[in-house]
Amino acid sequence: MPTVRLEIAITNSADGIFYPGQELIGDVVVTLAKSCTVSKLILTIFGVGKTKWYERSAGRGSIAYRGKERYLYSELVLFQPQDKPAEIPAGCYSHGFACLLPDSLPASFEGKRGHIRYWLKATFERPWRQSKVLSQNFQIVRQLDLNDEMLLPVRSDLTKTFGYWSCVPSGTLYASVELPTSGFVPGQYIPALIQVNNKGKNKLSRIVTMLVQKITYNARKPKASQKVKRFIVCKNITPEITLPEGGVLAAENLQVPWVLPTSSYSQVVEIGYELVVEFEIDTCLFNANQLIRIPVVIGVIPTRDAYLMESNAIRLWTQKS
Repeated sequence: MPTVRLEIAITNSADGIFYPGQELIGDVVVTLAKSCTVSKLILTIFGVGKTKWYERSAGRGSIAYRGKERYLYSELVLFQPQDKPAEIPAGCYSHGFACLLPDSLPASFEGKRGHIRYWLKATFERPWRQSKVLSQNFQIVRQLDLNDEMLLPVRSDLTKTFGYWSCVPSGTLYASVELPTSGFVPGQYIPALIQVNNKGKNKLSRIVTMLVQKITYNARKPKASQKVKRFIVCKNITPEITLPEGGVLAAENLQVPWVLPTSSYSQVVEIGYELVVEFEIDTCLFNANQLIRIPVVIGVIPTRDAYLMESNAIRLWTQKS
């Protein structure tokens, strides 16, 4: 059995999950197998966000881009003899601690190019001996209330003329996507009103409606830079549609799965969302597919009129026979 054994016990959260503004309470338990000379016992609480990725540079190989931001640092001296290191008899000793977590903490996050982490570190210092150290993670979860956000109806339009040469157009695509609000929570439907008018010879093969998570990693060294990664969290596909003369108007309802809420509390890792509607064109033209992107907010607490979003999926596309 080791001479010194440390344990960090969080007493007001069984799963180690906390919210900003909540108090973190616990004990550091020190078990001594035999008497030991002690300098002090310290508990340090950390909250740090980091980003890192590599980019190739002509003649310089790969360059590492890094970002770092500190959200929380608190050092508590739980035990320290008054004048000099003291001899402590064998036994088990418990030292309580409490720390109020700031309201501004971003949520915990783990990504390929960055993370936001929180942890506790207990350090048992002995003179002329290596310190005994123990670390333990905890998580921060944010409750984004959509009632506190500025949410408005949104609409985005698209006009695209196709052709092998600018003077010989082969058709024009007119499209628009409209949302009654820009904020949603998991379980709700996003009712996208899509209007399409495809004039010309190009065939519109299908329309794909997607909710896309947009993660923005920010670096400060060696210079300011950004890396944006997008992930499709859910989608609906409307295959082989035909468009009657005058176009078509349809409602495409996309149900939001459980995802992390929108977050802009960190300067190194930001989480956002977009509703993306892709119009796939059946043509030999390069990059003919067209996109409409609409930023949306994903929260945790729905708006007071959330019942308006609780509807079954409606699909009014004219299907090909």
